[in-house]
Amino acid sequence: MTTSGNTAATGRAGQAPVLAASEIRVVRAGSAIVAVDRFELPERTTHVLLGPNGAGKSTFLRVLNGLERATGRIWFDGREIASGRDRRALRRATAAVFQRSHLLATSVRANVEMGLRARGVRGEEAHARALRAMELVGVEHLAERGRDKLSGGEAQRVSVARALAIEPRVLFMDEPMASLDPPTRRSLLADLRSVIADLSIAVVWVTHDRDEAVAVADAVTFLSGGQVRQTGPAGDVFQRPRTTEIAHFLGLELYIDGEVVLDRGEARLVLADGTSIVCGEAEPGPSVGCLYPEDVVLFRQPPEEGSTSLRNIRKGTVTSIETLGRVRQVTVACGVLTLVATVTQAAVAELKLEVGSPVFAGFKASALHVLPRPPRRT
Repeated sequence: MTTSGNTAATGRAGQAPVLAASEIRVVRAGSAIVAVDRFELPERTTHVLLGPNGAGKSTFLRVLNGLERATGRIWFDGREIASGRDRRALRRATAAVFQRSHLLATSVRANVEMGLRARGVRGEEAHARALRAMELVGVEHLAERGRDKLSGGEAQRVSVARALAIEPRVLFMDEPMASLDPPTRRSLLADLRSVIADLSIAVVWVTHDRDEAVAVADAVTFLSGGQVRQTGPAGDVFQRPRTTEIAHFLGLELYIDGEVVLDRGEARLVLADGTSIVCGEAEPGPSVGCLYPEDVVLFRQPPEEGSTSLRNIRKGTVTSIETLGRVRQVTVACGVLTLVATVTQAAVAELKLEVGSPVFAGFKASALHVLPRPPRRT
């Protein structure tokens, strides 16, 4: 289910939310920096709060876990959080991992047991639960090591173990990968996906990284300027962004500008030169087509008729080849249409691509996401 306005959707249909909120407002200096009308987190769901820096994601997360005051209402396990005692109960039943590890100057084991001791769990039970948590994230061999002897990735794993040791009903993750190098981030992200699935816990995960969101999200709420711009199941948000702002943030290449017309029941985006490209479902009118670069396929020669399912194939000229880590982003000028394709270095070599090379670029009709054209500024 995808909803409109600033209403957050249930991540998995039919499940009662373990955490819910309505009419949340955080006002500073007379301005609302967070304004969310509704949010629901069902059991066993990872709900990602996604958006640019300064969108209000972390502030909203702190409201949800009782660390930040706001107007509005919050429910945990069906009970409204209405007093300081309720907020303390919420924090005792939940755990948080932040961008920085915030470990005490003691051993890994003592750090992992810290949350348990604060909740009255001590002795052998605390040792056993801490060991299980350390094993889940692969730091049990570091149990007696001091904080200052840990790498950044190890320290963050210890933070996760500390959070998991209390067996939280909800785990709050606030940019947990932001300070890690790419290899460490990939490794920890893979382990966290496995742990969250195995433990079947509910998670609220803040990030501004699209790939991170794609990897973990069951549901996504996109925030900008403190307001929800789109929310719903992850696949809906990633494949059908509602605005050009969201599409651009998610990495779609924008501004295939044109007019959608219906041609014998088929939607076509008519370009400025009068040519058209076939698109999926779209409403007639001024529109902008969006494509993920990975959905654009390059050919040295035009594919034979019937050999491909690509409905749109254009001849063009390579205007740039940019290195992005292990892949290359190739820009192709096809008359009034400019396409961008993400390919491997091996594909660049195989196709003998260089600036000025002739090339054919194609994409499926279903890959083109069409949005109404935003009103032009005057």
